[in-house]
Amino acid sequence: MAEERVTVRKIKKLVLVSGAFLGAGCAGTSPNLSTPQMQTPSLGGGLGARSVASPAPGATAEASLAPLETVATPEKTFVQPPYLQLGNRPTLGGKTEGLELLWIVPADTKLDEWSVETRLPGAAAATTSWTKIKGKLSAKPVAVGVIKPELVVSAPLEGLAPGKLFDYRILRGDKPVFAARARARKTAKEPQRFVLFGDCAQGTDGQKKVAAQTLAAKPDYVFITGDIVYGKGLASEYVKNYWPVYNAETAGADGVPLLRSTLTVAAPGNHDIRSTTLEKTADGFAYFYYWSQPLNGPAVASTKFASPLGSTDTKAFLTAAGERYPRMASFSYDYGNAHWTVLDANAYMDWSDPALMQWVEADLKAAQKATWRFVAFHHPPFNSNAEHFNDQWMRVLAPLFEKYGVSVVWAGHVHDYQRSYPLTFLPTKPRDTKGAVEGKLTLNKTYDGVKNTKPNAPIYIVSGAGGAGLYKNLEKGKLQDFTAKYIDDTHSLTVVDLTDKTLDARQVGADGKELDHWKITK
Repeated sequence: MAEERVTVRKIKKLVLVSGAFLGAGCAGTSPNLSTPQMQTPSLGGGLGARSVASPAPGATAEASLAPLETVATPEKTFVQPPYLQLGNRPTLGGKTEGLELLWIVPADTKLDEWSVETRLPGAAAATTSWTKIKGKLSAKPVAVGVIKPELVVSAPLEGLAPGKLFDYRILRGDKPVFAARARARKTAKEPQRFVLFGDCAQGTDGQKKVAAQTLAAKPDYVFITGDIVYGKGLASEYVKNYWPVYNAETAGADGVPLLRSTLTVAAPGNHDIRSTTLEKTADGFAYFYYWSQPLNGPAVASTKFASPLGSTDTKAFLTAAGERYPRMASFSYDYGNAHWTVLDANAYMDWSDPALMQWVEADLKAAQKATWRFVAFHHPPFNSNAEHFNDQWMRVLAPLFEKYGVSVVWAGHVHDYQRSYPLTFLPTKPRDTKGAVEGKLTLNKTYDGVKNTKPNAPIYIVSGAGGAGLYKNLEKGKLQDFTAKYIDDTHSLTVVDLTDKTLDARQVGADGKELDHWKITK
């Protein structure tokens, strides 16, 4: 027992160090770094404990870096503090990398008041100097319906050393008002860790615990499998349930400082861009205001959407969304040795359309040099829960996933966790009026992810237990034959470690306990 108590103390100490390096901004006059007040999430016996006890390569050297200097943020400086996005950067940068830094300020703020500086952290703060970024800041005005007029400011962070930690700070005039530490996108030769979950921002205790576990896992980036906010994708729902939980000033029971220091990528779900129109909720479709992601997806006419057009707020919406609407609903990007194909899976999209299918095929074909090929979207093709059971229309793309060696297809929509056996599927009938797709299913039940770690077909994951109310209702009271693992009684997140040879995935509950563990080896 004495040895166990020592281990727990060490884990807690390391989590606090990690939190200090993540950095935190401030509202009011609280300092950015409040390490002594950070609350460590329960790590249980799962991935959280393992991740802290076994730091990533290079972590020892990084632990010797000087902590970021404290920066106080005057009250009302930000409507929402800074957060990191990929921006329109679908491919790796080569010798240098880039990210997009966004923050939200009142509409009457002048853009030329702001500037951004970056630096490489050193063993002593005094040995490194700040450099003003070369790219120009830009801003999109958001003033639609009930939204109090605001500006979403964007700053390009270019020239970053791939895979390295960097510091950034925001100045208003000549005074620093915010600072944080983050990591640039990694190269194809570096190991990476990402956390994945969906169906999250509903303001629940489960959402907050999953957020805490995400911070404890120290991922290189986070991927959200859709339904980012509940229940209609409103700007007001971001204010209530998203920003406070994922971009809090310090880590505590109600939120964590994740977004300011960790890249976050997302696929849009039905609650993000389908569940409303501007006529009904003028601050809807906030995904197109607040996210900045690659614009390399297929050209899709806005008439394909549950379109916001036709509203009296149309002009203001288009001004705020800019080129992101509707192009940003589907896209692809590279991170390290992984290529991600991200698709809008909402019901209005017909991915059997030859033009859309051609885009998917071309994207996957061009990614054959990537060690890992992932496809991610909201609606799962294979699902054992009674909820959304017939939402099977993405099955039409299964033959392409198989043809081009997709390792895993990630989804959400169903508020639980499910892992399929490796499977192939050949559609034999078109999508019916309920959304179901019939076809020939072939399963590989010899793969168990433990002893046999070489699947011969894609694995389909549902990770939709990120915070919204759980679905506890099996279709006809039993698992479908394609389901290898099913958990519907707890909120959870997926934590994945990638190298050039292995994918190591763990499903971690909101309490930190390991729920599932499986591997793929090349």
